[in-house]
Amino acid sequence: MTAALTAAGAAARFQAAQFRRDPGSLLTLVTAPFLAVILLSVTEHSGRGDLASHALLAPAVMTALGMAIGEGGETMFRDRAAGVLEALITTPAPLPVVLLGRMAAITLVSLLGIVECWLVGALGFGVFVTVGHPAVFAAALLATAIGIAATGVLMASIFVAGRNVRSFQNSLSFPLYLLGGVMVPAAMLPFGFDVLARGFFLSWSTDLLRDSLAPAPLADVAWRLGAILALSAATFALGMWIMHRLVRRIRHDGTVSFA
Repeated sequence: MTAALTAAGAAARFQAAQFRRDPGSLLTLVTAPFLAVILLSVTEHSGRGDLASHALLAPAVMTALGMAIGEGGETMFRDRAAGVLEALITTPAPLPVVLLGRMAAITLVSLLGIVECWLVGALGFGVFVTVGHPAVFAAALLATAIGIAATGVLMASIFVAGRNVRSFQNSLSFPLYLLGGVMVPAAMLPFGFDVLARGFFLSWSTDLLRDSLAPAPLADVAWRLGAILALSAATFALGMWIMHRLVRRIRHDGTVSFA
């Protein structure tokens, strides 16, 4: 356990250094304020000021998930192109643990999108977000961050399995935003999609985050947090299984650089 934590911590520090060397990987944070302006303009000019906090939360969540998907794939592409993947596979630390450390660093940085979007609301529209249940909001945000990091591990595992997956990577974000109920709650999706959305941790996360902003009493908080964490754990387990199968295959075939 200690060795795994040490490996994950080292991977997180490595990812932080990557951000300094390649600021372009932070481009999603540049787009977050513009998304906030678009969504907040829609709610303000349609007379739905009551949805302003939702309009500011949505682009922040989109930023975090978008960075996890984008960097999850690019991490593997860069490592394979630089010949680093071979070294990672031969180290004692399990590759999914290393990936989790890197995804944790990416997720932590991506949460700056919340600050950006809320500043856009305050400075650009005079909208100040109040949190009715700060403790629940903090717990839901932490659980969401765990789920996003797990999603990044899963995406990295899928992307390293093929060489021509960039088009898949670029088109994956918006279906996940939809199923995650980022702006429209999952309960309002058409029949079938709402059921599918409940199998994705983000739909639970966005519902609880939105509800925690309002002062009204909250129901089933422990159950909802448990659902987020359970689905996040399932996501990470699936990523570990895919990566384990992949590593075993490429070790057997001797095709690490061409996985």
